[in-house]
Amino acid sequence: MLLSFKPEWFNKIKDGSKIFEYRRTFPDEEIIAYMYVSTPMKQIVGRVHLGKKIDIHTWKEQYQGDQQVCERIDDYLQRHTYAMPILSFQMTKAIGLKTLRKFDPKFVCPQMYYYLDKYPELFAFIQNNATDMGEKVVHSFENISRNEICRKQY
Repeated sequence: MLLSFKPEWFNKIKDGSKIFEYRRTFPDEEIIAYMYVSTPMKQIVGRVHLGKKIDIHTWKEQYQGDQQVCERIDDYLQRHTYAMPILSFQMTKAIGLKTLRKFDPKFVCPQMYYYLDKYPELFAFIQNNATDMGEKVVHSFENISRNEICRKQY
């Protein structure tokens, strides 16, 4: 999968402060996705392993006695439906938009995401060129605090 991110969200995933990815729609299964970061970066710069999606409404039930959490959940529900735990993040060697378009002139940056297995040559190119760099960031979800649920991202 190729997922599109704004630079500020990529940076929060990279530094480990963002542990859930929120989207309106998302596949049901765990996903390993290459991260395309939009303007001004315009490049693939990492790989993220996302756990199975969580319907945010279930958190509303779980935290029904906590007004602060419920207010944050209500705020998120205006824009999102699902939360995916960010199980790990791995920085990769960057592949710029110009390089992607040289390899495949029809390459279009995803609005949200698309499956790379539909584009086997592009997928192979990305796998071969987006090599791992640095240490992998791994998150444990054993003890998630209420503060992590629909946390305000500044």
